[in-house]
Amino acid sequence: MQNNNNSNNDLFGEALLDYFHGSFTDELITHLTTDKNNLLPLPYMFRTYDQMPVLEQTALTLCRGNILDVGCGAGSHALFLQDSGLEVRGIDISAGAIETCRLRGVKDLVHMDFMDYSGTKF
Repeated sequence: MQNNNNSNNDLFGEALLDYFHGSFTDELITHLTTDKNNLLPLPYMFRTYDQMPVLEQTALTLCRGNILDVGCGAGSHALFLQDSGLEVRGIDISAGAIETCRLRGVKDLVHMDFMDYSGTKF
């Protein structure tokens, strides 16, 4: 993984940036409150609309108005919605995720904890 000052605090963001820059080495292991570990393959975070499950595609095509993409990750949903002509704002607590979205072309991004968000109403 690339070395940066936030690497100890933003492993998710660092992994997204590494994958974006071609330094993919391994999947992430996430830990749920149910005491179950799950693998999160990084390529999944960069999937296109055509690679998404039908339920996810349906949800995206039903979006209307201004959209807040909470926990935008690598920006796959935000990019699809933005390319569909909708106003979408991505928000994530991970600085690396926000940077990855910016590099991928998401235009409206906010780096902060969603629980502290008090911007435009969606």
